[in-house]
Amino acid sequence: MAHVIAITNQKGGVGKTTTAINLGAALAEMGHYTLLGDLDPQGGLSLGLGLAAHDLDLTIYNILTDTRIPVAGITHHIRAHLDLLPSNIDLAVAEFQLIAQMGREYILREALQSVRNQYEYIVLDCPPSLNLLTVNALTAADAIVVPLQVEYFAMRGLEQLMDVVTRVRRRLNPNLEIIGIVPTMVDVRRTNDQQILQEVTKAYPGMLLDVYVKESIKFADAPRHQRSILELDPRHDGARSYRQLARLVLKHYGDYVEPEPAPLPDAAPETMAMNPASIEAPSDVFSANGAHAEGEGQMADGGSRMADGEGQIAERESQIENQQAESENFNLESFDATQNISSISNL
Repeated sequence: MAHVIAITNQKGGVGKTTTAINLGAALAEMGHYTLLGDLDPQGGLSLGLGLAAHDLDLTIYNILTDTRIPVAGITHHIRAHLDLLPSNIDLAVAEFQLIAQMGREYILREALQSVRNQYEYIVLDCPPSLNLLTVNALTAADAIVVPLQVEYFAMRGLEQLMDVVTRVRRRLNPNLEIIGIVPTMVDVRRTNDQQILQEVTKAYPGMLLDVYVKESIKFADAPRHQRSILELDPRHDGARSYRQLARLVLKHYGDYVEPEPAPLPDAAPETMAMNPASIEAPSDVFSANGAHAEGEGQMADGGSRMADGEGQIAERESQIENQQAESENFNLESFDATQNISSISNL
């Protein structure tokens, strides 16, 4: 039976839709059949994965307002191991229609019950408010993941969210768990980000997950290409972060399996005792040995030529020195002869 996870935070712009898309993509990439549910009337989850939800006649709005429509009837297969329940602006009026219905908080839970055996994980993207749609998601969910932008107002908003979670546990869903808080749009070089993370750790001990999502323009670029960050740039830091988040979710439910280590190279076969005389070396060995010997001969010839060259240089230097000595002797004799001539002239 599927584990239902709600991605929720009543503050907008903290990365809920981005987290839902990429967590679902990471789970699917790991081979887990996943259903994404878009509970935001803006339809960002649907549009971000390439589904033109504004043109659809049947969306998640219809299963909330008309119990005769099955979930399977509005499900779209968008990637390997990944399906989607789309949403559009029609969902904005669903809350007003649900108010008068009996058991309105359980409608989504009952609708998803028919498909929980078909998936391993169901990820719900909640709207940026604590309205009846969010309460339906919390009632249907087994656990929540809270994206948190590292800023003061987002941190203060956690208090209201935790209060709602407490009330939902008490009245509607006593088994609701909190998997953890995921810091988003983080730049660890900023002093503010470091301080906010420290305050969250102190205020909610044990809830801050061992993963954070760095701030990057790639997250703004991915929806334009209608892809997850894992598809747009598989080696990006953001892709690694959401894979790590997926691993933490799997570990939370005991579904994570450590990848098998790479096999070691085969050990060298044992050497058998053989008669050396009976061993016949391959012809390529002889050719290699011949080439090696020929190379050594060429090196020896080169060394000999270098020695000859050095001898010729030494001989030439000796000749130059002799010529210089003869020239000096000649100059001295000329000087003596000139002095003798001068002496005779003086007489």
